[in-house]
Amino acid sequence: MGEKDIEYGSTKENGQWRIKTNEELRTKYKSQDIVTVIKIQRLEWLGHVSRMNETRSVKKIFEGKLEGRGGKG
Repeated sequence: MGEKDIEYGSTKENGQWRIKTNEELRTKYKSQDIVTVIKIQRLEWLGHVSRMNETRSVKKIFEGKLEGRGGKG
């Protein structure tokens, strides 16, 4: 595998190695920014939790309706 075969990661320019920027990788692979992907997934999870049954632990935690006492400390 030669230098020209490397698709991502480091690249060699003018005899110097450098790391490709996020923008270069997005342009090359036409993919979304990872931060955007994570935000979308979090919103999808929020929708999922909001449709859950009121008795589910995750729903109770999300709404802050915990029952009982907390432990010491």
